[in-house]
Amino acid sequence: MKRPKIDRLKVNISSPRYILLTFSGVVLFLLIFTTLAWNKIVLSVDGARLNLTTTANTVEQAIKKVGLILQPGDEVYPGLQERVKKGMEIKVVRGINCVIMADGQETILRTPPVQVKEVLAKANINLNSNDKTSLPLETMVWDGLRIKVTRVMVENITSQYKINPPVTYINDVNLNKGKQRLVREGKPGILEREYTVVYEDGKEVKRTKVGEKVLKAAEKKVIAKGTRPVVKTITVSRGRMIRYTEVKTMEATAYDPGPESCGIYADGYTYTGKKATYGVVAVDPKVIPLGTKLYIEGYGFASAEDIGSAIKNNRIDLCYDTQREAILFGRKKVKVYILAP
Repeated sequence: MKRPKIDRLKVNISSPRYILLTFSGVVLFLLIFTTLAWNKIVLSVDGARLNLTTTANTVEQAIKKVGLILQPGDEVYPGLQERVKKGMEIKVVRGINCVIMADGQETILRTPPVQVKEVLAKANINLNSNDKTSLPLETMVWDGLRIKVTRVMVENITSQYKINPPVTYINDVNLNKGKQRLVREGKPGILEREYTVVYEDGKEVKRTKVGEKVLKAAEKKVIAKGTRPVVKTITVSRGRMIRYTEVKTMEATAYDPGPESCGIYADGYTYTGKKATYGVVAVDPKVIPLGTKLYIEGYGFASAEDIGSAIKNNRIDLCYDTQREAILFGRKKVKVYILAP
């Protein structure tokens, strides 16, 4: 059985019309593809924003296409391998240089402008609870900043000290005045003190005493002091020899028992009740006790029986029988010998 003949459409692909139609289709396809491939994004560099249209597939490609060169320490958000999406914002934060001084070393670090604590973390520098930094940890760093880390250590220590024995003096009537005798040798004690010590970078900067206790009490040292007068002898006026225990250089004045020297209330008697006459002198009882027998150079033998408001310390007032004699004596330095009993 014979099949019926079917007329086929014959196309001449070499005809100009066919070529034009084919080229137009390719161009239209490429135009549609290219239009779909372009993405509008925003590039932000340290806050400066730039609107871009790009065909880059990744963030890294998009940055390279605009000629932006990244430096060590720069940070990009999102990451360089993230795919570019329509409306995406790429943030580039430029790094800054700072110097960290810690543990005796200097570390130069390039980092985005973040807080001090983040910079230390990037440099793998850990802080202990007492450590100090030259700036608060929440401070934002800037270019050229130097950050000093001070290592602080606090410890409690105890130290022992010698307690010197106290000295007690006792009087010894059997020992000459001016002489001493050791009665008992003292023994030192031991005192323990506790301190809180603060070190900065290994150097002590503060020490605070927090307590102390006596581990061993000191024993007193006892010394006897002689009180027995030492009797000496000297030859005085007219070859007479006197025995004395002490000699003082004093400023001497003179007076007479009358009202001219002693005032209108003068009655001719001394503070001790003795009659004021030649050989009676006024003294400061704190220096020479009343009743003490004396020999006074240029005056003679005397007895300390009177006092006076102006007679203080190393002053002595010599009694004469007449005002004329007292005036002639005047005022002078004399040696006063304390006579032995």
